[in-house]
Parts: sequence; C-alpha cells; structure tokens
Amino acid sequence: MESNSPSSTSSGLPDAEAARRALGEAAASRARVADSVSSPWWFHSGLGLAFALVCVSISLRWANWAMGPFVLVVLGLGWALRRSSGISFDRYTSTPGAARVFGAYLLACLVLVASGMTLEWGFGVPWAVAGAGLVTGVLTVVMGHRVDTTVRRELREGR
Repeated sequence: MESNSPSSTSSGLPDAEAARRALGEAAASRARVADSVSSPWWFHSGLGLAFALVCVSISLRWANWAMGPFVLVVLGLGWALRRSSGISFDRYTSTPGAARVFGAYLLACLVLVASGMTLEWGFGVPWAVAGAGLVTGVLTVVMGHRVDTTVRRELREGR
C-alpha cells in the first residue's frame, strides 16, 4: 500500500526533506528538555545539608532519631524537585556521562564516610564522622551541579 502524502516518495518512504525536518524537531525537543532538567538552587544544597547533618548526628550519637527525618527530607526534596520542574527522571543515571560523575561521587562519599567512621570509632578521633559528613555535604552540592551540567550537555548532543 502506497502513501499519498506529499512528504513520501513513491515507495512509501519519507523523502529526505521530511526526514531532516523530523530530525530537527527531535533536536529542538531535546534542547527544550535539556533546558528544563536543571535543578533549582535549593535541591543540591538541601541534599548536601541533609547529608552533613546526618553525619554530625552520628558523631553526636543521635543517629537513632536523625535517620527518619533524613529519609523524609531526601524524599521530600525529590518530590519538590519533580513538582517544581514538571519532569521526573533519574538525573544521576540518565546519560553515560552523568552515570560516570555520579559513580565517582558515590565512591568518594563511601571512602569519606568509611574513613570518618574508622577514625572516630576505631582510633577514637572525635568528630571524624562529622568532618567527613561536612566534606560529603559540600561534595554533594558540587557534584550535583556537575551532574546537571553533564545531563544538559549530553541531552543537547543527543546521547
């Protein structure tokens, strides 16, 4: 069955101009999405503060009551981000570059917190977990913005 649309050839396949238009529309759509995936200033700052505070609570031996509010704050920030941006996606693994940046961030956080726990609990260094948490909080803000930048760039590039 042949198509009689003006953008099709006699074989029923789209012509080159229709294909170029479709690719241009896809690129424009990716650019619009890339513009809207940027997190508001409060998202990464809130996550960083939450991670820092939960580590401080561990050093203070208040982790029993701090974990519940920590989980609620992290979930609440995710919910608020989805509501404010109008989109929901896993920004941390949505593109190959973002996944690499996020993987490096997770490894750094694991090393920092494990080192703090080893120093504080194994060697008696006071406030080591809190110090590791403060560094992790700053790292959360910096790497969160880096993930956003990477996702925007790779979406525009079509990755």
